Amino acid sequence: MFSVSRLDPLGRLRASSLLRYTLLHTAIVLVLCGSALWLVKDYSLGFYQKRQDQFVLEQLNSLASLARSHSESELSAAVSQMAENNRQVLVVFKSAEGYLGNLNYLPETVPLFPAMGSFWILGDSVLGDGRFQRVRGSRINSRWGPLLLAYNSSDFNLFASRFTLALYTAMVLVLLVGLVTGFLFSKKILARLRGINNVTAKVGEGQLAARVKVTEKGDEFDELAGHINQMLAQIEDSVEAIASVTSSIAHDLRTPLSRLRIKLDGYLRNGGAGVEDILEAQTELDTILHTFNAMLELTKLEYGQGNLEFVRCDLKEIGFEVVELAEPLAEACEQSLILEVQQPLVVQGNQQLLFRILFNLVENAIKYSPGKGEVKIRIDQDSVSVIDQGAGIPESEQDKVFQRLYRLDQSRTTPGHGLGLSLVKVVAELHNARISFERREQSFAVKLTFQR
Repeated sequence: MFSVSRLDPLGRLRASSLLRYTLLHTAIVLVLCGSALWLVKDYSLGFYQKRQDQFVLEQLNSLASLARSHSESELSAAVSQMAENNRQVLVVFKSAEGYLGNLNYLPETVPLFPAMGSFWILGDSVLGDGRFQRVRGSRINSRWGPLLLAYNSSDFNLFASRFTLALYTAMVLVLLVGLVTGFLFSKKILARLRGINNVTAKVGEGQLAARVKVTEKGDEFDELAGHINQMLAQIEDSVEAIASVTSSIAHDLRTPLSRLRIKLDGYLRNGGAGVEDILEAQTELDTILHTFNAMLELTKLEYGQGNLEFVRCDLKEIGFEVVELAEPLAEACEQSLILEVQQPLVVQGNQQLLFRILFNLVENAIKYSPGKGEVKIRIDQDSVSVIDQGAGIPESEQDKVFQRLYRLDQSRTTPGHGLGLSLVKVVAELHNARISFERREQSFAVKLTFQR
């Protein structure tokens, strides 16, 4: 499998999508700036150049008409006068007698009228400034020889050359600034991404406690880091929970399985088993199966499997049914079970599940309350509380009691599987209810508050 982290620094740089996007962005900015500058040049320098071309073509057209209708001497006189009167006009007439005009040669590369072309001149020969300049012109072929006419404006040429130099300089600066800033931004962003990659690599190697650094800037990377850290915390909790559940399953099932094995060994040694022996073995198996069934049910509820019917549920009616079913348990422990309805409470929920979790809470309260005590179900406008007079749950254990198969030290000697409060938590979340604990001087309450 391809791995970027195993590449050398140069290879990693080549494989960097961020660097490619930075170069692409720089190229796009460069093209846009170049297009804008080209438009400025075309609408400024191009305008004056078109006017010069138009002037050249008009003058050359006049000379062509003169050549067609007049004599060679008259054409030569017109050329001489034009060369003498306007130093910005470059004109040369090549006849059998030689060159006539203010140019001492006739460039053969200049196209015929009306096309326009460029050629180089040495300014010293015409204007006396000693610089090479590029001028535009056109030519005609008269009856007596070719005639070329061009327009030269030293000021315009100087302006055009400086404008072009400024344009290229601006393009180079844009390119350099784009590359430097892109490199700096990419380096900074890559550093943040490298930090995230390092953390995910550590997690992949089993270091589940690794976390991405979150700065005080609160930018998109910090938001991403927060989400990753939250996800890693959930993964770490899930792994710890799996390890805890696995350990708890091994611990809780080892005892009934050992008892069952001892009994089966005894049956073998004794040469058979009676009805009571078989019933005892079935009881052990039922205990094991009950644990597995409860865990499967919890998993189904957590992942929303199965069709749960949600209807309007009156907690007062459910409370009556719970009291009716749990009252014999309370009487057996010499406890009193009371239903106190301060205000009616009707919620949208599954009546069977709400009955089960309320019964679980009442059963726990009866189990862990002292004899001759009182267990109370209190219903108000938005919550149901089960209040007993037992020791309750220590504050340090209150977050752990909802884990599967988790049991407090003082409850390990009493019957149970450590799944009751796990079921309460799952069902409460399905009903958008919050679980809280309240301790007072001589009572302890588990409270379910329904959010509306």
